[in-house]
Amino acid sequence: MLIIQNMINHKTKAEWDFWFKHPNNIDTVPTKKPKINPSYYFIFNCLTNEILYTSESFKEILGYDKEDYTFLEIIEFLHADDYNYVMECERKAINFNLSLSEREQFRFVVTYTYRTRILSGQYIRVKQSYHALDVNENGNMTRALVFHELINYNEERSSDDFKIFDRQTNKFVQIENKYNLTKRENQIYDLVREGFTSHEISTKLHLSKHTVDTHRKNILSKTNSRNFMTLVKEEIIL
Repeated sequence: MLIIQNMINHKTKAEWDFWFKHPNNIDTVPTKKPKINPSYYFIFNCLTNEILYTSESFKEILGYDKEDYTFLEIIEFLHADDYNYVMECERKAINFNLSLSEREQFRFVVTYTYRTRILSGQYIRVKQSYHALDVNENGNMTRALVFHELINYNEERSSDDFKIFDRQTNKFVQIENKYNLTKRENQIYDLVREGFTSHEISTKLHLSKHTVDTHRKNILSKTNSRNFMTLVKEEIIL
Protein backbone atom coordinates (compact mmCIF):
# COMPACT_ATOMS: atom_id res chain seq x y z
CA MET A 1 0.00 0.00 0.00
CA LEU A 2 2.85 2.40 0.85
CA ILE A 3 4.52 1.69 -2.51
CA ILE A 4 1.30 2.41 -4.40
CA GLN A 5 0.77 5.62 -2.43
CA ASN A 6 4.30 6.79 -3.30
CA MET A 7 3.63 6.11 -6.99
CA ILE A 8 0.46 8.17 -6.82
CA ASN A 9 2.24 11.03 -5.08
CA HIS A 10 4.92 11.21 -7.79
CA LYS A 11 2.47 11.26 -10.71
CA THR A 12 1.55 14.80 -11.69
CA LYS A 13 -2.04 16.03 -11.97
CA ALA A 14 -1.56 16.55 -15.72
CA GLU A 15 -0.53 12.93 -16.17
CA TRP A 16 -3.53 11.66 -14.20
CA ASP A 17 -5.88 13.94 -16.18
CA PHE A 18 -4.50 12.55 -19.42
CA TRP A 19 -5.27 8.96 -18.52
CA PHE A 20 -8.73 9.72 -17.18
CA LYS A 21 -9.65 11.74 -20.28
CA HIS A 22 -8.13 9.26 -22.77
CA PRO A 23 -9.05 5.78 -21.51
CA ASN A 24 -8.86 4.34 -25.03
CA ASN A 25 -5.11 4.79 -25.03
CA ILE A 26 -4.87 1.76 -22.75
CA ASP A 27 -4.87 -1.58 -24.57
CA THR A 28 -7.47 -3.84 -23.01
CA VAL A 29 -8.70 -7.32 -23.77
CA PRO A 30 -12.45 -7.80 -23.24
CA THR A 31 -13.00 -10.47 -20.61
CA LYS A 32 -16.15 -12.05 -19.30
CA LYS A 33 -16.39 -11.29 -15.62
CA PRO A 34 -17.45 -14.20 -13.43
CA LYS A 35 -20.84 -13.83 -11.77
CA ILE A 36 -20.42 -12.80 -8.15
CA ASN A 37 -23.22 -13.46 -5.70
CA PRO A 38 -24.32 -10.58 -3.44
CA SER A 39 -22.56 -10.71 -0.09
CA TYR A 40 -21.87 -8.82 3.12
CA TYR A 41 -19.60 -9.22 6.11
CA PHE A 42 -19.31 -8.10 9.70
CA ILE A 43 -16.96 -8.34 12.67
CA PHE A 44 -18.49 -10.14 15.62
CA ASN A 45 -17.41 -9.77 19.26
CA CYS A 46 -17.68 -13.32 20.63
CA LEU A 47 -17.50 -12.13 24.25
CA THR A 48 -20.20 -9.45 24.19
CA ASN A 49 -22.19 -10.84 21.24
CA GLU A 50 -22.05 -7.45 19.54
CA ILE A 51 -21.52 -6.47 15.92
CA LEU A 52 -18.46 -4.20 15.85
CA TYR A 53 -18.31 -3.36 12.16
CA THR A 54 -20.37 -4.05 9.03
CA SER A 55 -19.75 -3.74 5.30
CA GLU A 56 -21.83 -1.24 3.32
CA SER A 57 -23.83 -4.10 1.77
CA PHE A 58 -24.86 -5.37 5.23
CA LYS A 59 -27.83 -3.03 5.61
CA GLU A 60 -28.54 -3.00 1.87
CA ILE A 61 -29.19 -6.75 1.92
CA LEU A 62 -30.52 -7.39 5.43
CA GLY A 63 -32.21 -4.07 6.12
CA TYR A 64 -30.95 -4.02 9.72
CA ASP A 65 -28.59 -1.63 11.44
CA LYS A 66 -25.74 -3.35 13.29
CA GLU A 67 -27.27 -2.27 16.62
CA ASP A 68 -30.33 -4.38 15.78
CA TYR A 69 -28.31 -7.48 14.91
CA THR A 70 -26.81 -9.10 18.02
CA PHE A 71 -26.43 -12.78 18.84
CA LEU A 72 -30.03 -12.93 20.11
CA GLU A 73 -31.35 -11.52 16.83
CA ILE A 74 -29.16 -13.88 14.80
CA ILE A 75 -30.83 -16.79 16.59
CA GLU A 76 -34.29 -15.25 16.35
CA PHE A 77 -33.95 -14.62 12.60
CA LEU A 78 -33.01 -18.24 11.84
CA HIS A 79 -35.50 -20.23 9.81
CA ALA A 80 -37.23 -22.63 12.19
CA ASP A 81 -36.26 -25.64 10.07
CA ASP A 82 -32.58 -24.66 10.17
CA TYR A 83 -32.28 -23.95 13.90
CA ASN A 84 -31.15 -27.41 15.01
CA TYR A 85 -28.78 -27.71 12.08
CA VAL A 86 -27.06 -24.40 12.90
CA MET A 87 -26.75 -25.41 16.56
CA GLU A 88 -25.15 -28.72 15.53
CA CYS A 89 -22.72 -26.96 13.18
CA GLU A 90 -21.67 -24.58 15.94
CA ARG A 91 -21.25 -27.49 18.36
CA LYS A 92 -18.84 -29.17 15.94
CA ALA A 93 -16.99 -25.90 15.34
CA ILE A 94 -16.57 -25.28 19.08
CA ASN A 95 -15.35 -28.82 19.73
CA PHE A 96 -12.84 -28.46 16.91
CA ASN A 97 -11.60 -25.08 18.15
CA LEU A 98 -11.10 -26.47 21.66
CA SER A 99 -8.52 -28.87 20.21
CA LEU A 100 -6.46 -26.05 18.70
CA SER A 101 -3.60 -24.04 20.11
CA GLU A 102 -3.87 -20.25 20.27
CA ARG A 103 -1.82 -19.83 17.08
CA GLU A 104 -3.74 -22.50 15.17
CA GLN A 105 -7.04 -20.68 15.68
CA PHE A 106 -6.25 -18.32 12.80
CA ARG A 107 -5.68 -21.10 10.24
CA PHE A 108 -9.20 -22.41 9.87
CA VAL A 109 -12.40 -21.20 8.23
CA VAL A 110 -15.78 -22.66 9.22
CA THR A 111 -18.51 -22.77 6.56
CA TYR A 112 -22.11 -23.98 6.31
CA THR A 113 -25.42 -22.71 4.90
CA TYR A 114 -28.75 -21.74 6.41
CA ARG A 115 -31.75 -19.45 5.95
CA THR A 116 -32.19 -16.17 7.77
CA ARG A 117 -34.96 -13.56 7.87
CA ILE A 118 -34.35 -10.04 6.59
CA LEU A 119 -36.15 -6.87 7.70
CA SER A 120 -38.87 -7.20 5.05
CA GLY A 121 -39.90 -10.52 6.58
CA GLN A 122 -38.62 -12.63 3.70
CA TYR A 123 -35.98 -15.33 4.10
CA ILE A 124 -32.69 -15.58 2.25
CA ARG A 125 -30.25 -18.47 2.09
CA VAL A 126 -26.64 -17.66 2.94
CA LYS A 127 -23.34 -19.49 2.91
CA GLN A 128 -21.67 -18.45 6.15
CA SER A 129 -17.89 -18.46 6.46
CA TYR A 130 -16.00 -17.20 9.50
CA HIS A 131 -12.57 -17.27 11.06
CA ALA A 132 -10.81 -15.81 14.07
CA LEU A 133 -9.56 -12.23 14.05
CA ASP A 134 -8.53 -12.19 17.70
CA VAL A 135 -7.88 -14.86 20.32
CA ASN A 136 -7.37 -14.41 24.08
CA GLU A 137 -4.66 -15.93 26.28
CA ASN A 138 -6.84 -18.99 26.88
CA GLY A 139 -6.97 -19.73 23.16
CA ASN A 140 -10.63 -18.74 22.81
CA MET A 141 -11.85 -16.77 19.80
CA THR A 142 -12.81 -13.26 20.93
CA ARG A 143 -13.47 -11.60 17.57
CA ALA A 144 -14.48 -13.20 14.30
CA LEU A 145 -14.81 -12.03 10.70
CA VAL A 146 -18.14 -13.38 9.42
CA PHE A 147 -18.82 -13.46 5.68
CA HIS A 148 -22.26 -14.19 4.18
CA GLU A 149 -22.70 -15.00 0.50
CA LEU A 150 -26.26 -15.17 -0.85
CA ILE A 151 -27.05 -18.40 -2.66
CA ASN A 152 -30.12 -19.66 -4.50
CA TYR A 153 -32.92 -19.86 -1.94
CA ASN A 154 -34.50 -22.86 -3.67
CA GLU A 155 -31.21 -24.77 -3.81
CA GLU A 156 -31.51 -27.79 -1.56
CA ARG A 157 -28.78 -28.18 1.01
CA SER A 158 -27.12 -31.55 1.41
CA SER A 159 -27.86 -33.25 4.71
CA ASP A 160 -24.60 -31.82 6.06
CA ASP A 161 -22.60 -29.10 4.28
CA PHE A 162 -20.54 -28.17 7.36
CA LYS A 163 -16.88 -27.76 6.44
CA ILE A 164 -13.67 -26.56 8.03
CA PHE A 165 -11.04 -25.27 5.62
CA ASP A 166 -7.35 -25.19 6.51
CA ARG A 167 -5.84 -22.12 4.89
CA GLN A 168 -2.32 -23.38 5.53
CA THR A 169 -2.68 -26.69 3.68
CA ASN A 170 -5.38 -25.38 1.31
CA LYS A 171 -7.75 -28.30 1.92
CA PHE A 172 -10.67 -29.27 4.08
CA VAL A 173 -10.20 -30.85 7.49
CA GLN A 174 -11.42 -34.38 8.03
CA ILE A 175 -13.18 -34.10 11.36
CA GLU A 176 -15.39 -37.11 10.78
CA ASN A 177 -14.56 -40.28 8.86
CA LYS A 178 -18.16 -40.73 7.75
CA TYR A 179 -17.22 -42.98 4.81
CA ASN A 180 -15.16 -45.29 7.02
CA LEU A 181 -12.02 -44.85 4.93
CA THR A 182 -8.76 -46.30 6.13
CA LYS A 183 -5.80 -44.07 6.94
CA ARG A 184 -4.12 -45.18 3.70
CA GLU A 185 -7.25 -44.43 1.65
CA ASN A 186 -7.45 -40.93 3.14
CA GLN A 187 -3.77 -40.43 2.32
CA ILE A 188 -4.26 -41.52 -1.29
CA TYR A 189 -7.36 -39.35 -1.69
CA ASP A 190 -5.39 -36.29 -0.55
CA LEU A 191 -2.64 -37.04 -3.08
CA VAL A 192 -5.16 -37.54 -5.91
CA ARG A 193 -6.76 -34.24 -4.95
CA GLU A 194 -3.35 -32.58 -5.21
CA GLY A 195 -2.99 -33.88 -8.78
CA PHE A 196 -0.72 -36.91 -8.35
CA THR A 197 -1.22 -39.88 -10.70
CA SER A 198 -1.43 -43.49 -9.49
CA HIS A 199 2.14 -44.08 -10.69
CA GLU A 200 3.42 -41.02 -8.82
CA ILE A 201 1.51 -42.04 -5.69
CA SER A 202 2.92 -45.55 -5.83
CA THR A 203 6.45 -44.11 -5.98
CA LYS A 204 5.76 -41.58 -3.23
CA LEU A 205 4.21 -44.12 -0.83
CA HIS A 206 6.42 -47.07 -1.87
CA LEU A 207 3.42 -49.10 -2.99
CA SER A 208 2.73 -51.01 -6.18
CA LYS A 209 0.55 -49.26 -8.75
CA HIS A 210 -1.89 -52.16 -8.47
CA THR A 211 -2.27 -51.50 -4.72
CA VAL A 212 -2.86 -47.79 -5.33
CA ASP A 213 -5.48 -48.53 -7.99
CA THR A 214 -7.22 -50.93 -5.60
CA HIS A 215 -7.36 -48.24 -2.93
CA ARG A 216 -8.75 -45.79 -5.47
CA LYS A 217 -11.52 -48.20 -6.43
CA ASN A 218 -12.37 -48.72 -2.76
CA ILE A 219 -12.59 -44.95 -2.20
CA LEU A 220 -15.00 -44.53 -5.11
CA SER A 221 -17.08 -47.46 -3.91
CA LYS A 222 -17.32 -46.21 -0.31
CA THR A 223 -18.23 -42.66 -1.38
CA ASN A 224 -20.62 -43.87 -4.08
CA SER A 225 -18.80 -41.74 -6.66
CA ARG A 226 -18.32 -42.38 -10.38
CA ASN A 227 -14.84 -40.90 -10.60
CA PHE A 228 -12.34 -38.78 -8.72
CA MET A 229 -13.04 -35.70 -10.83
CA THR A 230 -16.57 -35.60 -9.50
CA LEU A 231 -15.44 -36.49 -5.98
CA VAL A 232 -12.91 -33.65 -5.82
CA LYS A 233 -15.17 -31.13 -7.63
CA GLU A 234 -17.96 -31.65 -5.10
CA GLU A 235 -15.44 -31.16 -2.30
CA ILE A 236 -16.74 -34.20 -0.47
CA ILE A 237 -15.12 -34.34 2.94
CA LEU A 238 -13.81 -37.80 3.64
